[in-house]
Order: sequence, then structure tokens, then C-alpha cells
Amino acid sequence: MGTRRTVGVLTAGFAGLVLATSSLVAPRVSARQTTTSLFPAYDGFAYNDDGSLLLAFTYFNHNRTTVTVPIGEDNRFLTGEPDRGQPTTFLPGHHRFQCMMVVEGDFDGILRWRLALGDETHLTSDSMLQYSWEFDASSERRARRDVDPATAPRNVCLNRSPIVRVLGPAELTGTVGGGVKLFGSVRDEGLPRDAPVTAAWRKTSGPGDVTFDRPGNPRTLAVFDAPGTYTVELAGSDSVFERTASVTVLPRRALRAAIGSREAGEPGVPSRVPSAGPPTPERTAPRQTLIPPPVCT
Repeated sequence: MGTRRTVGVLTAGFAGLVLATSSLVAPRVSARQTTTSLFPAYDGFAYNDDGSLLLAFTYFNHNRTTVTVPIGEDNRFLTGEPDRGQPTTFLPGHHRFQCMMVVEGDFDGILRWRLALGDETHLTSDSMLQYSWEFDASSERRARRDVDPATAPRNVCLNRSPIVRVLGPAELTGTVGGGVKLFGSVRDEGLPRDAPVTAAWRKTSGPGDVTFDRPGNPRTLAVFDAPGTYTVELAGSDSVFERTASVTVLPRRALRAAIGSREAGEPGVPSRVPSAGPPTPERTAPRQTLIPPPVCT
């Protein structure tokens, strides 16, 4: 390997230049590690009511595969304790709020994260308390998720619950026995480090049974055995915290099955054509055509 070079500092202000990609519950690390750029970045800060500060770090992985950088010289904080619970597994794309940290109010604004991959080394900003780094309202809401500054440990990355989403409309439709595709996602910052992030689909309401072809995968096919209104839920867990997201599904009988039920006289299902009773002479007599008589002149 050639001599490693320090390229520079990347700030989260370049987020718009990178497209985020979907993360998997258990990302598979490529056996052949790629060496395209991997950037740590400082994401901003907020003041807490108790006088402490909330800091945020992010990363940009320009590789097309997940890469790992173990704690050590290639993945460390330069000030104080080098291992503060920062990520060691990096998914492709831009991922914000991957290390949320509470520090005391006398923090001097110097805490740099160093990442090295291949022949490149990158550091986060060293001017962390400039007013331009303070979170806007939307970012602050996202940053404060699951964070209680009064009880949070200081100077380490905080474990937060996974981000769980069910993608698509709030209501899905389908046919009984035909299957409905469910698309979800579960993302986590990777803490606790040795604990797997898991996903699980389950039915929470509905008149019949639901079978998931891959109940432990965020993307699955659900088969409903009876019509009605159902709620199904995707749960994501990091072994400490769990979050859920749900969707309503409205499976209906297939058209052919519904016609068959009507023809069989299923209770509560009206026939397609009301009975007209037995034939009568008036109904069966052929139609006659009247020919007017000739007109004499």
C-alpha cells in the first residue's frame, strides 16, 4: 500500500452532493473491501436546558458497498478517549446523526474524528461552536430523538433506537390469498456494537391470519386468508431499544371468488340476477308485427 495522505476536512454542509441509500437490517460487509473515499463530518450542535451541549457527527461513504474500519489509528477521536462509541461499519451514502454526544457547557469546541481508508485520511472540523453550526429547528428535532441530556452519559456516542419506516401509502390493497408486497426499512447507528439489528413483521389487528414469507426482512410478501381491514407492523430492535411502524392493508376477495360466492347463494351476498319466476304465455309468446291495410284512393 502506498503512503497514506491526509486529504482534508469535510463538513456536513456538502450533504446535498451525496445521495443517501437504503440500509439493510444486517448489512453484509464486502469480502473485498473497496478504497473509495470515506469521510467523517461534524453535523452541528444544540444548547441543552441544563447548560450542556448536544453534538452530532455524520459520515459519507462513497463506496458502493458497506465497509468496516475498526477502532484504532484509522478510526479514532484525536482528543481524549479515542474510542467514544463511533461507528465502525459504514453503509454506502450519507448518514446523519450517527454519533450523538452530550458534553458539558465548558466544552472548548475541539473534538476531531479521524477516519482513514486506503491511502486517504479525513478529519472533522476543528471549529465546532461557530454560530453557523447551530442546528435549525428541523435538524434539532431529529437530533434530540431518544436523547435526555439530564441522564445521558457525557463525551460518548449515545445509543438510540432504530429508525423504522414502512414505505409507500398509508393504506394498501390486495386480494385474499394473492399476497401484498410490504416495503420497510430499519436503520441504526450501530450501538451496541456487538448486538445485531433485527426486524420483525407482525399482525396487530384484522379478522384473519396473515403469513409473511420473510417475517424477519423489512421487505416481505404478506398473504391474507380473509377479507377485511388489517394493521400490520414492522418492528426494529438493536437489542436495547425497539421502534415500530405500521400500515393498513385492505385485502378483498378475488373477482372470480366473489362471483362464485354469489352464484352459490352465500349468506349475505345477493344474487347477480333476481329470479324472474317461471315462464308465462305472455313472456314466451313471439312478438307480432301489425301490417296496416292498404289505403284506397
